[in-house]
Amino acid sequence: MTRAHSSAIGLGLMLFCTALFGPLSLAQDGGATQPQSLEDAEWVCDRANNLQFNGSLANESVQWQVDLGPRTPGSEPSAEFRQSIKENVTSWGWNTTEQIHQRGDMTLTNLFATYPSHDNLKRKQIIISAHYDSRYMADHDANESNRDLPVPGANDAASGAAVLFELARIIPSLNLSEEIVLFWNDGEDQGNDSIDYTLGAEAWAENLTAEQQERIHAFVLLDMVGDADLQLHNVNPGNQTLKDRIILLGSALGLVNGSNACNGLNGTDVIQYNKQVSVIDDHIHAHALNIPSIDLMDTRYGEAKFGTFGTYWHTLEDTPDKVSASSLNRVGQIVELGLLTQAFTFEEPDEPSIVSQPEQQISETEATTSSGNTSFALFAMTSLAFLAIGVIALERQLKS
Repeated sequence: MTRAHSSAIGLGLMLFCTALFGPLSLAQDGGATQPQSLEDAEWVCDRANNLQFNGSLANESVQWQVDLGPRTPGSEPSAEFRQSIKENVTSWGWNTTEQIHQRGDMTLTNLFATYPSHDNLKRKQIIISAHYDSRYMADHDANESNRDLPVPGANDAASGAAVLFELARIIPSLNLSEEIVLFWNDGEDQGNDSIDYTLGAEAWAENLTAEQQERIHAFVLLDMVGDADLQLHNVNPGNQTLKDRIILLGSALGLVNGSNACNGLNGTDVIQYNKQVSVIDDHIHAHALNIPSIDLMDTRYGEAKFGTFGTYWHTLEDTPDKVSASSLNRVGQIVELGLLTQAFTFEEPDEPSIVSQPEQQISETEATTSSGNTSFALFAMTSLAFLAIGVIALERQLKS
């Protein structure tokens, strides 16, 4: 059985189980008691009121990335992106490495920037990731003549990559006790019909040693986080403890409806974890290795549209004017506050989570965008498709 065949069957099984059981998916929750800091509202607010993340700078990066041109794997704009990132982050004290992987006729290049903890004896590692490749075709564009053209990729690629870049600027001053790895992954968005997506993250996960897996306390993915109408939904699969903590962080920042923010204002409806959606995204590979993982994602970009992530998704309309510095700032601040409060670390991974959530966040299990049942069904069908493809391919190989 070739890697491609076994991967299709294995991923299909994992995703089908996720579709059946939702948050109770294959990877263990890794639940832990809340860091003491998160239970101390005054302590959290002291940090929430002094955050450094600059959404305007992140927004400038979005425009710069789009101006490079299509950042498809192996392209000149893709190489220019990586070179610029490396030059900037190394000047801020980061160590950079690249991993090159071959997938079919594509050469993928994953880029990593690592900042060590101030305590070299502590080997805890937090990975924050986003894909930087833009899609090679606008297959959901309303104009059929545009569907063979590459997507600008302002939100679906550049937004998450830009947040990572701005985090690289501020993290050296945070004096963190964990080693931070920023992971710009390649080849997330080059697939067809739910096949051959998330290839860079898949290759990374396949090459992790057991020791490397053990070091990673959390894998935090940022995808499509720049929409001016930001709505962060409850993406499955994902670690429930991390989701609980995101709600607490968002409440402190005024991003949860019905909460009281640290600044005294009522919370807005940005974190909508009452709306669940199953998504095949880069985090599924870390999740399958029992690494606590979460996908911070707005699954409706533009107006709701059946079978898609919104009317701007995978179209030529995915342009910088649809991205908001305010939205980038909100997501960046969630991550920054999470780092400052150790929300992404797990001291006692065998203990269950005991988080108190705002009531409105746990009273419903609504679905995403158009209809949760639709999203759930689509995900289940996609999972079965992986199984079918793997079985058919294997059968043909055995007959040949």
